[in-house]
Amino acid sequence: MEFGVMNKASESQEYVSPLLPEGAHIFSRKVARSGHISFEGRPYFISKALSGRYIRLIVHSDRLIVDAAIPLHKEYMLR
Repeated sequence: MEFGVMNKASESQEYVSPLLPEGAHIFSRKVARSGHISFEGRPYFISKALSGRYIRLIVHSDRLIVDAAIPLHKEYMLR
């Protein structure tokens, strides 16, 4: 398996990671209040819970993979 070289395209926010197989690309999209994103002119429903957050899209061959990390910090008093 060959790996790509990291590149950055200014407007599309496209990256080729050295950890992804050749031909895979990463994009960033902000999730709308409705829970949708747009990719190549088509809407995709992701989740309303992620509205306002940026998610990572991994495009490889004919697949669009959604990757979202949700940071969570809680604190409880222990008694």
